[in-house]
Amino acid sequence: MSEQVMLDAFCVDLEDWFHICAVKTPYENPASWDSADSHIERHTDVLLGLLDEVGAKGTFFGVGWIANKHPRLIQKISDLGHEVGCHGYFHRLVYTQSPKAFREDLTRARKVLQDCSGKEVVTYRAPGFSMKRECFWAYEILAQEGFVIDVSIVPAVRDHGGVRGFFRSPFKLRTMDLGITVFPVSVMSIFGITTPFSGGGYLRLFPISLIKYGCHQIHKRRQPAMIYIHPREVDPNQPRLRLPIKRAFKYYVGLRTTIPKLKHLLRAYHFGTVSEVVKQLPHLPVYNLINNGFDPVEGTLWDIQ
Repeated sequence: MSEQVMLDAFCVDLEDWFHICAVKTPYENPASWDSADSHIERHTDVLLGLLDEVGAKGTFFGVGWIANKHPRLIQKISDLGHEVGCHGYFHRLVYTQSPKAFREDLTRARKVLQDCSGKEVVTYRAPGFSMKRECFWAYEILAQEGFVIDVSIVPAVRDHGGVRGFFRSPFKLRTMDLGITVFPVSVMSIFGITTPFSGGGYLRLFPISLIKYGCHQIHKRRQPAMIYIHPREVDPNQPRLRLPIKRAFKYYVGLRTTIPKLKHLLRAYHFGTVSEVVKQLPHLPVYNLINNGFDPVEGTLWDIQ
């Protein structure tokens, strides 16, 4: 599989400008969301237009509350041939929930997303990439509820998420009863440091040459890269939240660079939905999920202790 024909994943975390995890804001409580001025439809239309310009498809991981509030937006995304995935109902970090609460939030979100899109929803991304070691119990629930692909884990250190030393390439995970494909978020190695580079604040901060260098590292291993973006990131004039300095920098740095960088990447590589990308990888290593660890059926054991 050459770099010229490699199909990479384009992901959109379909949340509004006030959906932010693990920090106090006027919109911390979902009960306040109706009072916020929503920009989600306008921002998403910009992303849909960019994808349409090059004939690319993507996976839009919808917050269930967004789908309930803007059902026509979800239907439009689906009608245009994009994949609709699940991003939870109330955009809550996985490790802050009990298994029971996680299942309830998950099933509620999946139902409204399927009702709006008219298609089965089988891909999942945890809010804030919050699939940490201590909540790998969620994989059993995801598989039981009909999800077949998860793209929640960042194999590097990051705020409210990230798993240092985790696998960088997709693999199949066998849970107790079923199974799910795990597609880790793209990371690169630079000066001995493992870091994300292809989405969110990283994409807005890093120069395009460094982002392409990261993609090259992944393609050199004959693996697909993953680009991810939030609709609010296409708007430098979006409403601003009062955030701690570090979070404000990550949230708002480089907003004016988002569209030019996305246009460049969409022309430099071939993008498809998460499900399409996984289908091009027929021979994935297989692991068993045992006691929140991974026991190898094929491949190398990763020690989480």
